[in-house]
Amino acid sequence: MFAEFAQSVLLNPPALPRVLARLVHREQQAIAGKTVVLTGASSGVGKAAAMALGRQGARVVLVARNAEPLAEVRDAVRAEGGDAEMIPCDLADAEQTDTLVKTLLAQFGTVDVLVNNAGRSIRRGAVDATDRFHDYERTMALNYFGATRLTMGLLPSMLDAGTGHVVNVATWGVAAGSMPLFTAYHASKAALGAFGRSLGAETRRHGVHVTTIGYPLVRTEMIAPTGKYADAAALSAEEAADWITTAIRTRPVELYPTYTRVLQALALVSPRAVDTAIWRMGI
Repeated sequence: MFAEFAQSVLLNPPALPRVLARLVHREQQAIAGKTVVLTGASSGVGKAAAMALGRQGARVVLVARNAEPLAEVRDAVRAEGGDAEMIPCDLADAEQTDTLVKTLLAQFGTVDVLVNNAGRSIRRGAVDATDRFHDYERTMALNYFGATRLTMGLLPSMLDAGTGHVVNVATWGVAAGSMPLFTAYHASKAALGAFGRSLGAETRRHGVHVTTIGYPLVRTEMIAPTGKYADAAALSAEEAADWITTAIRTRPVELYPTYTRVLQALALVSPRAVDTAIWRMGI
């Protein structure tokens, strides 16, 4: 019982800052009636978030590369009484992303919330990838350039409306500062986190908020090929989706698991110790 409680505390964001933030900023954002564009919506966290947003009354616009599983998610949201549309798009393709922006603005007008959830993860040591630079190019193309291109395409309409929210899904490693065996993935998500933090500082005064979510391990199809993760502590896709709905309601600057804050504190004394600890944990 205690072990399960401790695991939950470490995997989820610290409770005290969230409670204090809600006391200071009492007005929470309603999800019902909002137009939410959700990328990476065909499986995993994206699928779970689509279902949760549909249940809470959002108009969900689902985006993913593969049309068939995307249609299944759309139909599942509708089957529960939710409002969902779908637009297939490969966000690693600049032309497709530009077309997506035009389609969104033409069909839905101003988007209330953009959730940049689409992503590609590669677990491979850099020393084993010296002849695989395409791993880095492909990861950046989707995780960073795809997300930022879509964001920048929708940003002018949000600024004109004086309201909007961008939720960027990153990873715990952005806060921890080290993620061995994930150099391509970590670098792309760190870039997205830096982009979002700086963008939010610019646009918050104009009513456009930016949140970075840095998930711990989440039990989805993405981690299935890695056998050592089978018994590792992880969030379910539904628990991870709750972070997204919480972010939309409360608009925090960032949400990271508690253990990353412990690692940040340790890094003040010894960054090398943090690197060693993460390496030994094998996450």
